Amino acid sequence: MLVSVVGMATACSPLRIAEGIFLGDNFVRKTDVPYGSSAQERLDVYRSRVRSGPAPVVIFLHGGRWRNGSKNEYRLLGDALTRRGLVVVVPDYRLFPEVEFPGWVEDAARAVRWTRTNIRRFGGDSSRIWVVGHSSGGHSAALLALDERYLRNVRLPSDAVSGYVIMAGPVDTTWTDPDVQEVMGASEDWPSTYPVNFIDGKERPILFLHGADDRTVSARNSVRLAALIRERGGCARAIVYRGVSHLGLVFALAVPTLGKASVADDIVAFIRGADDPKCHAAGG
Repeated sequence: MLVSVVGMATACSPLRIAEGIFLGDNFVRKTDVPYGSSAQERLDVYRSRVRSGPAPVVIFLHGGRWRNGSKNEYRLLGDALTRRGLVVVVPDYRLFPEVEFPGWVEDAARAVRWTRTNIRRFGGDSSRIWVVGHSSGGHSAALLALDERYLRNVRLPSDAVSGYVIMAGPVDTTWTDPDVQEVMGASEDWPSTYPVNFIDGKERPILFLHGADDRTVSARNSVRLAALIRERGGCARAIVYRGVSHLGLVFALAVPTLGKASVADDIVAFIRGADDPKCHAAGG
């Protein structure tokens, strides 16, 4: 299935433009906190100005087709989710060509480790951590969810993360674009880049979100992978939003007041109910 790398490269820049219109002052932001040894391994933490006990935590992995993107583009997202009672962590991570796959997934695992160890200082609950990823960040989140080696390599159990939200991720595809093939390294190693190869039915709950009008990553990725996980006894659900594009999905999360899609509310509902045993019966 073809992934349009041009669209993935430009997916998130309009959020910076929208900040001047929609950004509030609900949150406190701690910037550039180191979580690893490289200069790129820095993260921002968002919390509400009003603290009311340990809050669930979202770690957001940005998109940018593994070559671009920055945590600094997501202040609107931090604002939107802190308004809903969450603490938000947005890491930068190493990108191509500094590293090839799986460098950025390894960085994501280290960001989880940092969060697990430190988030209580920011009002977060270290026992309630969710990883949310958009586009290429969704691919990384899917691998964290399905390939247990990444968390194990940073000495974390699989249940260190309560659940995952994969937004418009290229998670059930093959790499046909030469530009993406370069990022993923030697072709003999590509099987390790495909999340579908690691489904065992024991995954933490996963919510897949996609726009029906996504011309960058087909919604089939989300629908099919959710179905495969359920077939093997796992807990997964896919929601496809009518009239929403690749960029529109993350924009709807960051600026929920526009009412284009209920992305923020659906994520919060998933977080609040992800431990429900009925999750295994959830439909896609």
